Amino acid sequence: MTGSTWVLWWKDAQGTASLGLLQERLLRGLRANLRGRWSMDTKLFHSTHNFAAQQNIKLPSSSDPVRRREAEGRGMGAVGGTASDQSMYLVVRGQGAGRRQFYVMASNRLVVETEPEMEAVVLRLKNLWAPRQAARIEGYSYEGDDWVIRTGNLMVGTSYKGLVIEINYLPCSNPDQTRGLMRELLLMILPPDAHVDANIGVDYARAGLDPTRMTECHTAYQYVHLFTQSSLL
Repeated sequence: MTGSTWVLWWKDAQGTASLGLLQERLLRGLRANLRGRWSMDTKLFHSTHNFAAQQNIKLPSSSDPVRRREAEGRGMGAVGGTASDQSMYLVVRGQGAGRRQFYVMASNRLVVETEPEMEAVVLRLKNLWAPRQAARIEGYSYEGDDWVIRTGNLMVGTSYKGLVIEINYLPCSNPDQTRGLMRELLLMILPPDAHVDANIGVDYARAGLDPTRMTECHTAYQYVHLFTQSSLL
């Protein structure tokens, strides 16, 4: 699906009650059409290998920030001695024939879309990548004249973590040109006292993505940014 997407987190949502509130405001207030159920999965894998330890590399101490940044730039890890690419995220969107999956890795510097069979391959590589945490979003998808809004309850493991809203404005794929319109849609459906993480500051260029033209890879990257910056995964 083309267009521009904004992924955000309603942190203090109240489960089914909040999901129902959004549905009422979307169907009655914005005259949206209910497209059906929607779900998305994100899985976190950790590398079973420590790059620095394997290469017998002694990382500069955190008190030497210049040398530390140089080491991290060479892929030698962050404070604490772990490698910069010790984590990998799998983002799975859609169901059935519309299922698409993306991997975000190398310290969030690489996003690739893969075939569905790739997940089974990664799960078999237990000597390289070990599953650590999983998040699942379940809810509904709604459609207006030129937008799609998806809302769902967020579970990390067995813990409820609020509600995720994904706004997709179809006519334009430039996020800078559409954020104001999407913010207006958001204000129409959210209660005024909602505690929201707007998931700002996503650096698409870091992952080699065009910051002026969004794709499905950009959306997957937004989810990983939200989960990492908010310490959800």
